[in-house]
Amino acid sequence: MSFAAMIWSKLPNYILDAVLIFLVLGFMILTHELGHYFAAKKCGIKVDQFSIGFGPEIKGWTRGETRYSLKWILAGGSVRIAGMNPDEKIAPEDLPRTYYEAPLWKRAIVILAGSFVHLCIAFILFYLFFWPLGYSTLTGKIAKVEKTVVVSKTVTEPGPGYVAGLKKGDLITSVNGNKVTDWNQLTEQLTKRPGQTVVLTYDRGETKLTTKATLLDVNGHGLLGVAVDVNSTYSKKSNPVAAIGQSAKLMASVTASLAAGVARLFSLTTLKQLVGMTPRNQNSPQSIVGATRLAFQAASQGASVFIFIIGEFFLLLALFNLIPFPPLDGGHLLVIIVEKVFHKEINMKTFAKVAVVVIIVLGIVALRLMMLDVFNPLKNPFTP
Repeated sequence: MSFAAMIWSKLPNYILDAVLIFLVLGFMILTHELGHYFAAKKCGIKVDQFSIGFGPEIKGWTRGETRYSLKWILAGGSVRIAGMNPDEKIAPEDLPRTYYEAPLWKRAIVILAGSFVHLCIAFILFYLFFWPLGYSTLTGKIAKVEKTVVVSKTVTEPGPGYVAGLKKGDLITSVNGNKVTDWNQLTEQLTKRPGQTVVLTYDRGETKLTTKATLLDVNGHGLLGVAVDVNSTYSKKSNPVAAIGQSAKLMASVTASLAAGVARLFSLTTLKQLVGMTPRNQNSPQSIVGATRLAFQAASQGASVFIFIIGEFFLLLALFNLIPFPPLDGGHLLVIIVEKVFHKEINMKTFAKVAVVVIIVLGIVALRLMMLDVFNPLKNPFTP
């Protein structure tokens, strides 16, 4: 074993985790900038500089028309595309190949490339989550059978599961002959049958039993009135082909949830939480401190959970960058759309001034979230 490897092996786990998260965050930034870099190169737009890291330059070299450099703070990277800075002085011979001289469709490709790369990486991570890593899922074993179920503020009904004779510890294996192997499949079968009588096959110990239950109709969803045993799980792994469709479906679902979360960032509810008027909850936005803590917590649950959380991070960064505020990618995309629809050029010096205001506002929000994550952290979602 080398000296470096020996020192690495002696480091406490939390330091190793911190280094891992640091590298992941750096990789997220670097891959985003690489997307812009390669798109600009392919579209024939001049790239003045591409850097790995931030701060003073360790080593730099020029190849063709682009300056490449390695910098001391290895936490991501940056790309400088000719013409994107409105105050930049451009040589006359370079003007035709600057960003704002390029056709709108090329500019759109360059802007979208960063988020596109993150979407691709998220898909790959979700694919690994389904196969070959696999994941833990709830079996569908019953932890509690409700005697009564609250249907509305004024209506309480007998629990269908209780009436049907289900008990704690029972494991439902089919609904109307449709095999179910986990809690998600069970709830999917029950939810789409509001008010219907279903045939349930279940295991009670070594005995296989059958019963009928008339599901309640609660807001258009079928309800059995049982709670899942969160301690009853099994490892589930897909196959290489099925994992493709599952990954795409998961991406759509997670994207919808994250998009709603990004929208909540600018809601009155979030504003009240930021100023301390209402308490935070698990759906509240977090800062980089909270996100890092969540990644630590996920890492303790095993590789598959960690991979899933990192996939969510890539998706979140892709969506956040598409918010139509300057200087985010979405702000630049909005400029392209306005110019295309209204045939009117946007004053980029005004755009830059708006970007400064947005940076200040987002900086204040980020600082406040960091304070909340330090002094009032959210509960670990992986513990009961």
